[in-house]
Amino acid sequence: MKRWMCALAAIVVTASLTGCNFSAKTSGTSREEGSLKKLGKDEKATIKVMYYDKISFYQQYGNLFMAKNPNIDVEVISNQGIYGPNKDPQEALETLIDEEQPDVILVNGTDQLEKFVQKGRLYALDDVIKQDKFDVEQILPATLDTIRLKGEGKLYGLSPDFYSQALYYNKDLFEQYGIELPKNKMSWEDVMNLAKRFPTDGQGDQRIYGFSANSYMREGIPYQFMSSIGTTMGLNFINPDQMKVTVQTDAWMKALQLTVDSVKSGALYVPKKQNTDSNTPNMYEDYLKQNLFAMGKVAMTIDGNYMMQNLQEVKDRMKDVKPINWDIVTVPVDPQNPDFSATVSVSNVFSINAQSPNTRAAWEFIKYINSDEFARVMSKSTNSLMTRTAYAKERDGHNLEPFYLLKPNPDNIYKGYEKIPGGFYQPFSMLTEQEIQAVIDGKKSAEEALKTIQDKGQEQLLQAKQADDALKESQSKTK
Repeated sequence: MKRWMCALAAIVVTASLTGCNFSAKTSGTSREEGSLKKLGKDEKATIKVMYYDKISFYQQYGNLFMAKNPNIDVEVISNQGIYGPNKDPQEALETLIDEEQPDVILVNGTDQLEKFVQKGRLYALDDVIKQDKFDVEQILPATLDTIRLKGEGKLYGLSPDFYSQALYYNKDLFEQYGIELPKNKMSWEDVMNLAKRFPTDGQGDQRIYGFSANSYMREGIPYQFMSSIGTTMGLNFINPDQMKVTVQTDAWMKALQLTVDSVKSGALYVPKKQNTDSNTPNMYEDYLKQNLFAMGKVAMTIDGNYMMQNLQEVKDRMKDVKPINWDIVTVPVDPQNPDFSATVSVSNVFSINAQSPNTRAAWEFIKYINSDEFARVMSKSTNSLMTRTAYAKERDGHNLEPFYLLKPNPDNIYKGYEKIPGGFYQPFSMLTEQEIQAVIDGKKSAEEALKTIQDKGQEQLLQAKQADDALKESQSKTK
């Protein structure tokens, strides 16, 4: 949910090409597919790219694409105008597409892809993939399956990379204390049972924790930990369609009890509250020191692939810190649904505008950034996880398979969350944190805490909804 704003963008291709005209279907359906005439050898084209930042576009896509296609000139148009106070970026993006008529759209996530397909905005790539004999066999099947699922069985786009998390563990700490190493597809109970086996009697720098919910997080640990367990189990705090809080269930009770047990056992790292000003890092090295896993103080943590870069930076920049001997397995899974994870997602899907008269030029761009050649080059300089599996095997001697083993959960538990007023989240997280702490302190039972979260959370949701409706009404009158 937090990543979508930084990635949302559209790419506009304008070119005067011949032989690329297709009639559109009626409104509400996607454009007919068919064979596409290839660009002539001396044919020139200008490609306008709508992206959030010129420099990052050229670094990520533009420079390589222009080097490979010297007959295509690339211009970049910033899309920063779709963001701002009281703006709906989705609506603003659709308005921008209508006004600028982009040929290639960078779709942010599969839910947005599904909406665009249903509105008939996108062109199916299946026929041109077959026509050009473009190899999709070496693309991670899970990403293609996810795109097809949202595209009614067709590929309405391709994604050169994806996001995933893994459970990182310190091999030396496990060996030191004679504890068996983590395995792929463990449950949360399995992970915390391992974490509990590490000693809890150390003081100061000698203290070792079995598990840290987040490498850098310093607040809201019990709430975030309980949320992570719930996400794995496919649970929701809220039903957005009914505007109801939904925590008073047996499943959430289990998540709460595991959270409380993990904190009370000392296995889960929960930092003591400190003066935030005095704890603010002044240099990058200070920031890295806050990563307890990288400092060798935590046996296990969950993070994205960018953690590998942090671990390498600690090794390169901090000679007084012993580099840890680390490895990874998959994140914890739901034993009833062990092949899927909500931590795996396909965020950047490049699609063709169904109304584009320049379908071939648009396809050449998408084809290149999803090609084996592009993946081979980028795999040497990017921290992203490439969907081309030939470049997914290892990094710096570490097997990356755990990032690729699980599939994106087909049922997005956050679906419809855009309906929830933004003012609800902070008060609700504070309420939940307080109630979890009350159970930890023995002041409340788990049943009492969940009832309070349910009842007071519902009041907070309604209050936030009323405030949000009032603001929208005021803005409407102003317009």
